[in-house]
Amino acid sequence: MRLLVPLLLIASVGVARADDGDGHDDGNRRVAVLEYRAGSSALPGIEARVGELLRRKTSLTVIDSDEARQGYGGKLDSDIVGCAGEAACIGRIGKKLDAREVLLVGVSEFGDVILTLQRIDVQTRDVTMRIAEALAEDAAPTDDELTGYLKRVMPESDFLRYGTIRVSANLAGAKVFLGDEPQGVTPIEEIVVRAPATYELKLTKSGYVSFSAQVQVPPDGEVAVDARLTVVGGSRPWYAHWYVAAIAAVIVGGGVGLGVYLAQEDPTTVPVGGELD
Repeated sequence: MRLLVPLLLIASVGVARADDGDGHDDGNRRVAVLEYRAGSSALPGIEARVGELLRRKTSLTVIDSDEARQGYGGKLDSDIVGCAGEAACIGRIGKKLDAREVLLVGVSEFGDVILTLQRIDVQTRDVTMRIAEALAEDAAPTDDELTGYLKRVMPESDFLRYGTIRVSANLAGAKVFLGDEPQGVTPIEEIVVRAPATYELKLTKSGYVSFSAQVQVPPDGEVAVDARLTVVGGSRPWYAHWYVAAIAAVIVGGGVGLGVYLAQEDPTTVPVGGELD
């Protein structure tokens, strides 16, 4: 029978947010995920799972143990053991790895298996948040449970991901809307939005048929939309019958998805989306 019991919140120090030094959130900061074991072989691979979840759920730059060993050298594991979980010592390791923070994953056994997550600020060498969970000896947390632990340890803003919509048009001065919200007029700078999400993009200009598109924005990616507005009552060029919208979804540090979408029935409404590798 599985047992998963919240043990205790050991420490909650400071404000659970990170900034870039100017008071702004730094959702792309470098975080080293390291593992410390106090004589326990339980939960094998737990550090790798935590690092992978941070990569998937946030925009953080994650340094896992393999990368850390390459950057630090062969003494990494023995130095972590020598620190015995002490924040100032772990902070020195994080500094050598050029990390802003260390997330120390600890595994120990006191009857139950104790899993701890300890967030350490490299500059101040302080513990900013620490939690511990007691699990049955043969139990392992699911990905959803691990994500829940991470959301208690890391700043809420880390789990807010963003993407970019880049709009170009054949006309200057066309009004650009996302839903009912005006964004400006063309030519327009790229629009940063929450992602993953789908947005209704619309361009309007007096005397022209409006352009609209459903835009699917991937996290940490960019969608480019090339809008063509036609004169009301004017001749219908080829794209009024078969409108082609080319999109490019680029994931930071990841793959590229490229798609072409055609719409025939309604020449002013074009589905735009992205496929991620």
